[in-house]
Amino acid sequence: MEIIRDIVCQVYYDSKSSEKIFELLNLYLPKYEPLNLDYTFRIDSEEGFSSNHNMIDYFVNTDNVDTTFYWNQYTDNPNKIMFGVNITDDNKTIFSLTIDGTILLAEIYLNDLKQRLNSDIGVITFVNPAEYENGSDFKLKYQ
Repeated sequence: MEIIRDIVCQVYYDSKSSEKIFELLNLYLPKYEPLNLDYTFRIDSEEGFSSNHNMIDYFVNTDNVDTTFYWNQYTDNPNKIMFGVNITDDNKTIFSLTIDGTILLAEIYLNDLKQRLNSDIGVITFVNPAEYENGSDFKLKYQ
């Protein structure tokens, strides 16, 4: 079995939801490293964020913003999963799991993520995430 580094599994989600983001983050990386509170900034002020939840809620509840978050877990993570969320400017979300593993393992993760998001739109890439302009473009290219 050949282990491939940086296999990226991405799945389209037709909405934005802090609850869904943290549900999946806690599922795939239960001991994740919180993001620095200066990871990103508000588009409408210089006010900082008080927590990761506050940061995610801001981008979920603000229309037409584009931002990406990645979380890691440095212990108890044999497949070296990195969990990603791209909130697109058309108010959709592309979830990603980046792993080190086999093609079969990547397919398992992709299908699991699709099922949990109730989506049939997803793609596996290697090293670099798939290219797309926004959620609608992702849906069109990878449906």
